[in-house]
Amino acid sequence: MTTTWADIQRLAADLQRVQLAEGTKKLSERNCVEVVSMLMASKAIDVVFTSDGHAYLTKKHLLTEIKNECIGRGGRVSLSDLAHTLNVDYEHIENSVAVILKQSSSFVLCNAELIARDYVDSLCMELNERLSETGVLSASQLIKTWDLPSEIFYGLVLTEIGSKVEAMIDGDTIYTSPYLSAQRNLLRAILNALTKVTPMAKLSAHLNLSPSIFWSIYDDLAANSEVPGTVAGGRSSNLAHYVPNRHGMLVRSFVLKCFEQEKMIATSTLRKLSIVHANVYLKDVLPKSEFASLIFFPSAIISKELWDEIEALIKNEMEKMCYCDLSLHMPAAISSDQDVQKAISICVKSSKEWMSASGQPFVYNSQLLASALKALNGLISDRAEKEAEVWSRQHKNAKREEKPQEEDWTTGKGKKGRGGKGKGNKQTHKEEQLFASARFSAEELVSELERVTNLPKELLEEIVEQICANAEAVLRARIETLVRTVQTVSAQDQKRSHVQMQEKIRALYNNICIFEQATSSFDDVVATDLRAYLIRTLCTDVANIVLSYISGTENTNALTIKIRDETISSIENAGGREAVAALFAAVSGADLDAFHSAMSSVSSPAVCSLNLKMPDKKQRTELVQAYASELERQLRACDDAASGLLISLLLILAKRNAIAVHASGKFVSHIIAKVEKVANLSAEQMELLVSMQKLVIASMKNKTDVDLKTKLVEKLKSLKSFLLGVDYVEESSKGGKQDGEDGVIIELTS
Repeated sequence: MTTTWADIQRLAADLQRVQLAEGTKKLSERNCVEVVSMLMASKAIDVVFTSDGHAYLTKKHLLTEIKNECIGRGGRVSLSDLAHTLNVDYEHIENSVAVILKQSSSFVLCNAELIARDYVDSLCMELNERLSETGVLSASQLIKTWDLPSEIFYGLVLTEIGSKVEAMIDGDTIYTSPYLSAQRNLLRAILNALTKVTPMAKLSAHLNLSPSIFWSIYDDLAANSEVPGTVAGGRSSNLAHYVPNRHGMLVRSFVLKCFEQEKMIATSTLRKLSIVHANVYLKDVLPKSEFASLIFFPSAIISKELWDEIEALIKNEMEKMCYCDLSLHMPAAISSDQDVQKAISICVKSSKEWMSASGQPFVYNSQLLASALKALNGLISDRAEKEAEVWSRQHKNAKREEKPQEEDWTTGKGKKGRGGKGKGNKQTHKEEQLFASARFSAEELVSELERVTNLPKELLEEIVEQICANAEAVLRARIETLVRTVQTVSAQDQKRSHVQMQEKIRALYNNICIFEQATSSFDDVVATDLRAYLIRTLCTDVANIVLSYISGTENTNALTIKIRDETISSIENAGGREAVAALFAAVSGADLDAFHSAMSSVSSPAVCSLNLKMPDKKQRTELVQAYASELERQLRACDDAASGLLISLLLILAKRNAIAVHASGKFVSHIIAKVEKVANLSAEQMELLVSMQKLVIASMKNKTDVDLKTKLVEKLKSLKSFLLGVDYVEESSKGGKQDGEDGVIIELTS
């Protein structure tokens, strides 16, 4: 049973009457809803409640409302908007739309939207209008302009292409046939007009065609023989290029002209001409002999003639400077680092004497290395002298350390021989170590070459690397020569020094012996004082000479006691250190026997290797005579009265009694008494000595008395005349000692 709208109206009127009725026959709104629900459940009526439940309508009326709403909105409405506008549940809208689609083809459902066919037709008409104006449109741009979901556009509008829309689509782009025909003609014109290689992608972009449409048009033109060229490269990549037929002729002419005028062609130019395999192309273009002489650089290809010109410049530079910076002689087209390195490799191969610097644009020859080595001669000489000097000091210290060991070997012949051999081997090993350690640092040689030469800084490190070994070999040879010379000179100097020291000490020691013997002729008290004076003077001089020789220290007599003790402690030879310490201990006392014992230790081969012996009777006589002669010489040269008196007294004892006395001015009174006893002088002579002594004492007390000085001069003349046996002739002093207090120290040779 179908419920009509009139039935519903009657039912509504009845319900209204019931509601307006008074008393017990009146129904509430809730009762009305329950009644309608019961009727719907019993299928007595077929209606649809609104979402709020306040109204209801039939399904047929709902279909009408949906169609009206879609048409009222221009032919397109979403199902959700229908549910909201009609105040009906979404489920009822979906069911009703499904009924509409079954009943009529004037509507379609797409993307949850109800769309009228008239709406789609209007879009197709508008699309045709736009295409007629532009010839090409973008689908994505249309979607934005029309505010359409892509599903609707692609599902409803584009499906009409070929029927309602006079066009074709490729990808995202829609073309009209007239547009494609015009682009075909344009492409044909472009291909015929091109004279150089052109990327196909550039042509496609210029024509505003998709790749598939573009290649379709190109293939059509090619099939009709309307393309005066070929395509190089794959179509699926951007490497596809159009190569016009006339391009080959132009390129060939250009390449030949380049080699004729410039004798070269840049590889970048070949790439621009779409020549990928240059060697293959040039082999076809150039004569066989010319192609065979080409030189391929990374940046260009040059002819043999051009390279000969470059090589001539390089050789000329090499003859002048022994080195050449190739980057200064390369053409601009082949001036990159890779080009220069290629040129260097060619030069080095062509001349065996030429060498290259790693990573630098230079070539050089062996003459440059020889010149650089010669320039280092000053540095090598200075360094060799320093190394030899260091070796000399070390050698001297080593010899001092070895002296006790040599002394130990003297106990047996077999051991001595073996010890000497070992020492020689050890010394040779030390010299070898010195020579091997003589090296130059690279920085040192670079700095020196930079100072004394004008070589490029970039080339210095390479040169140093080449000549460093030779420089060190020259250094070691020069050190060895200096060391050998030093050894020879050192041995000679050492021997000479030892001989001089030995002679000096022997002379002093002989004097000490005769002076010591003379002290026994005096009284005990005076003898003790004379021996103490002898130790304090001549014996101390001997000790200082020994210390100077062993320690290598000069002016040892001027050293303080503290410094002298430190110097003795620094002697590395233990035996020598002990012997020298004992010698200075002896001269610090008053015992000459201790001095003689210490001198015996010092004289051993382990210390100074002195050959000291007590002088015999004959030698003593000769020593006293020599002493007397020396006193006569000093007396002749003496101008000081006090010194002249002392010398005269010593001369009297030496000549008349053969006694050699070593004394100072404070012993004058004792010596006068001794002379009076043993010299057998006349009373007048003794009076001269005594009176002169008194005048000397008076002169010391009153140094400004001129009369005393005059009398002393006269007395000295008389004394000289008496002792020398001739009238005194005044002579200028020749360096005689004039200190009456300290007396005269006389050294005699044996």
